[in-house]
Amino acid sequence: LPFLFPLYRKADRPRWMVRLGMTAYDLLALYRNVEPHRMLPADAAKRLEPALRSADLTGAARFFDAQMDDARACLAVALSARAAGARVETYCRVEGLFRRQGAVAGVRAGGQDITARAVVNAAGPWLDRVNALADAPTRHIRTTRGAHLVLPPLLREHALVLRAGRDRRIFFVMPWRGRTLVGTTDADYAGDPAAVACTEEERRYLLEETRSALPGIPISESDVIADFAGVRPLVFAPGDTPSLIGREDLIIQEANGLIAIAGGKFTTGRAVAERVVELVARRLNSPHLAPCHTTTTPLMGGEPVPDDERRAWRARAKSLGLADEQCEALMGLYGSRFGLFLAMTDEAGALERLHPDLPWIVAQVDFAVDHELARTVEDVLRRRLPVALGPYRLDQNMVRTVAGRMGKRLGWDAGACEEQIARYLSGLR
Repeated sequence: LPFLFPLYRKADRPRWMVRLGMTAYDLLALYRNVEPHRMLPADAAKRLEPALRSADLTGAARFFDAQMDDARACLAVALSARAAGARVETYCRVEGLFRRQGAVAGVRAGGQDITARAVVNAAGPWLDRVNALADAPTRHIRTTRGAHLVLPPLLREHALVLRAGRDRRIFFVMPWRGRTLVGTTDADYAGDPAAVACTEEERRYLLEETRSALPGIPISESDVIADFAGVRPLVFAPGDTPSLIGREDLIIQEANGLIAIAGGKFTTGRAVAERVVELVARRLNSPHLAPCHTTTTPLMGGEPVPDDERRAWRARAKSLGLADEQCEALMGLYGSRFGLFLAMTDEAGALERLHPDLPWIVAQVDFAVDHELARTVEDVLRRRLPVALGPYRLDQNMVRTVAGRMGKRLGWDAGACEEQIARYLSGLR
């Protein structure tokens, strides 16, 4: 994804400082990023993104970064673990940790005791709560809330790195699934991570700052398609404002034997995982365990696909009646698992679109249940398909189609289907 960092006459960072930062960015990437950065004059920046505020614009830095689907990245980790021999439990509440001779020896979850030679607490924003189950009350994380808005398409193709006028924080306005994603905020949060939501104040803040950055585009409250928020499990640091807290990770070995992971972010997640796996192997003193292969093992769906196989997929999709844009969207979603997906699309009704304006089809509901651990309507529409943050997320026909299809596979009666529909809809604003 191409980014623009616009430069203004009275900015906090002069042009030379931004150029220095961009050069460091290229060096850290060993120049393996899509393109090295370029420093642009103001007229070139405006040609690329005419919506940019013109007043005092002196130029922009252009660079590249990547976009991801966080929910499907999490899913890929779970599926890859299962393929490697892990047992994966979903919707299974952790009720406690139990000890033997003073050391944590397993997890009490879903009404059963699961013994283990090593227990790792990778519960993110729930880390301290899980630690407390083993009488390890030390505070390791500081949870902060980040909120985002989904707006209609506002930009041509570049994401914008912007500085808020109100508090000088960096925020982003970027193309996202045919629309615009704006975020994020950064505020301390002490509530239940499962109940986090974008507040009215955060909503106003993001709208006001976006209007200021793109003054030529009228943006109103009614333009907000959806909003959402998440919780960051930052390594605990007292005093600093949330946006100044580092995103470093911390691996903690508790006195009771529990291993806990605090902080970190998506771009460092697999490196952290490798360190934890090596730590567990050393603790177990297991010479038969091979070294961790995280750095060389693609996540499920991320294996390289030869061009001839892609051509065969496209031909197969076309023979099934899928439009070219559907085929590309599905390949983007499933990656190297697209062949497996195509193999199960012959069932009657499976090729019908879930919504006339979306590329997604009924077969994806079956695939989510059979191959992607989906157990609720929300699983499918929020975490397996990118629907719950789009303009059609409340479409009753689509939601009922998903619930009905899942019900047949999972044995739901009519009441259970209605309960699933209500639960999904109640979670949306």
